[in-house]
Amino acid sequence: MSAAELISRLLQAKAHLGRARELIQAAGSELHQARALIQAALQGTADQSIAAVVDRSSQQLGVAAVAVGQSASKVDEILTRVRGLGGLGN
Repeated sequence: MSAAELISRLLQAKAHLGRARELIQAAGSELHQARALIQAALQGTADQSIAAVVDRSSQQLGVAAVAVGQSASKVDEILTRVRGLGGLGN
């Protein structure tokens, strides 16, 4: 694989990671709204198990967001190295 092909694929991966980050943020917002609706619907009841499930999902999204950010940083590092080695300005 040429340096140009590698750079192209890494840029595509970076774009997908950016989209993943956007989707994670949107999912977090939706979970927040769902949590508020669940809390209002179950107010005064003893069963809060579904709210706990939503809370765990929110926490897992936070972990996923961190992993996506780390992946994007690693892609940036690799792009910098490849560009430096190949003398490509893409």
